[in-house]
Amino acid sequence: MNLSRYHLLACSFLIALLLPNSRTAEAQSLKIPYVSLSPTAGPLWIAYETGSFKRNNINAELLYISGGSTIIQAIISGDVKIANMAPPSAIGAWAKGFDLTLVASGVDQLLETVVTGAAIKTAADLKNKKIGVSRFGSLTDMALREALRHYKLIPDKDVTILQTGGEATRFAALTSGAIDGAMLSGDKLVQAEKMGYHVTIDLSQLPIYYPVNGVITSRKFLASNRDIVRGFLRAWVEGIKIFKTDKDQSLKVLAKYLKIQDREVLEKSHEIYRPVYKKIPYGDRRAVKFALEQMTKEIPEAAKLNADDFIDNSILSELEKTGFIDQLYEPSAKRQ
Repeated sequence: MNLSRYHLLACSFLIALLLPNSRTAEAQSLKIPYVSLSPTAGPLWIAYETGSFKRNNINAELLYISGGSTIIQAIISGDVKIANMAPPSAIGAWAKGFDLTLVASGVDQLLETVVTGAAIKTAADLKNKKIGVSRFGSLTDMALREALRHYKLIPDKDVTILQTGGEATRFAALTSGAIDGAMLSGDKLVQAEKMGYHVTIDLSQLPIYYPVNGVITSRKFLASNRDIVRGFLRAWVEGIKIFKTDKDQSLKVLAKYLKIQDREVLEKSHEIYRPVYKKIPYGDRRAVKFALEQMTKEIPEAAKLNADDFIDNSILSELEKTGFIDQLYEPSAKRQ
């Protein structure tokens, strides 16, 4: 072997030792569905737009899929590995025996509202009216049913509940007169109020603690791909930090995804969600337990389940213990 060839092989061997193996170095591609075209998805969008997923070795493809049940089917089939969504659909599937787990929960406070025209002034006036939700079994559906029970109204008997699709289509159905009221939040709520509609029921004012926005995956995927889930959560937690502390960046991203340029609408929408997002988005057993309790009529098995068995906070706990999350919020902190 000549000297130059020997040097070349030696250098190649040294480089191979110094670099991480190809499997570790290769960025992981993830299709990441989100369930709502509302500010609740703000941290996810921000993580994507600011390059946080790439910095955490993830090639993310964000997908808007209206309806949590559709996303759950995609996770169960294996087409999707991880999703940012309202957890109730996942809780229902888990209660039926499917392999799912909650690895983070950003918001556990209901921010939905029942928005109606001026003729409907109180919750009692909703009797014999039609209210639009996204899909049966979704967060909006379950939240509306609980709110109606709170006001002594019987869902599907006193009040007709209709599946009318995502936030935008519910807004359109309301403003066109196709329905009497709609479950709205964020920018669509602000727009409806500017058009003369008003909030008849504000669920944030009711004694309801509920999982609104979280991260769902399967236990099988989590067990064999902890590094990928860790990278996702690092990126998402950074998105939450920016959402809570950087108004200009947040409004810029919200404007892009919501396709809204009205500064007033954007600011009010952001202000609704900014304070309720948790700095450390641990899954909370109280919210999951409450959701399970609401499912017992449709899913009797839910009454026997322990909410803690659905939650896996292990990776978030690791991130907290290493100081990663606290460092993000330090004034001099730089993105990692």
